Amino acid sequence: MNKLTIFNSDVSKDIQAAIKALVSGRTPKEDVRERDIRGGDKAKYVNTYYMTRQASLLTGWRWSSKCLRERYFPNEETPKEIGALMEVTLFDQEGNSFSHQSWGSADIKRHAKDSKNYKIGDVISFFDDHKAAYSDGIKKCLSYFGIANDIYGGRDLNLFEEELQDGQQTGVTVTDITALRNAFDSYIKDNHIRYDIVLRLLSVSSVNEIQDYRAAYKVMKEYVEGGRKA
Repeated sequence: MNKLTIFNSDVSKDIQAAIKALVSGRTPKEDVRERDIRGGDKAKYVNTYYMTRQASLLTGWRWSSKCLRERYFPNEETPKEIGALMEVTLFDQEGNSFSHQSWGSADIKRHAKDSKNYKIGDVISFFDDHKAAYSDGIKKCLSYFGIANDIYGGRDLNLFEEELQDGQQTGVTVTDITALRNAFDSYIKDNHIRYDIVLRLLSVSSVNEIQDYRAAYKVMKEYVEGGRKA
């Protein structure tokens, strides 16, 4: 296989940043986004551009993806959701290949009201929904290689601990009550813990009564890691 030579120095800097993110296991905060999910909760994610660019930078653009199988729920005639079993393959400089597979999914989006050309309930773009399912599967596969694994790999993104580490590295005081409160709140939301449970475990009637967010975080982390038994 031919070697790829990159002349753009800016790209080389991007490669180093991609390696750092992979080795450290921490996705840059500026690339992490948040969206609403089913059940009224929120989830963190990174977009497809970030994931595929990281793969390209880390492998020298030596990677590929393909769809192995598609499924429709509840059926192909009137689908509400589409699933795509994706396979992503990375290649090293010697041509050796490494693959992972994962399902991706996307809801079928439909028009909410009648218009000149469409009726309520008509599919907006079936092929765009396919692409969304493919992209979802590709991102999950890439997470198995370690890219944005802190977001998609099932490991807790401990924003509270990261906030403390970032403060220590930048010289910012970690006793800033606002920063600690925000980090604690992020941890609660990321782990989908109801606030009535938080108040009960901390023996307070409102979050304003929390005096030590480090201690509060420790209690909640033990609750999560202990199988949510209290």
